[in-house]
Amino acid sequence: MFERLQQAADRNADRLLMRVIRRLSQSEMPDGVEIEALDDGVRLSGRKLRRRLIGDTRLRNIGR
Repeated sequence: MFERLQQAADRNADRLLMRVIRRLSQSEMPDGVEIEALDDGVRLSGRKLRRRLIGDTRLRNIGR
């Protein structure tokens, strides 16, 4: 009975997720940091990224 409702909710959630992934992948990153859109999120890569995630507010607040 609730299968159609669940399917519609899943489709809406998938659309919202892809919209957020697209927005994040198009955002401007600091020098030396690359961002790649995936099906289920984004991948950040760069030298000393873990340390930069703490120190750089643009990276620390990604996804908010």
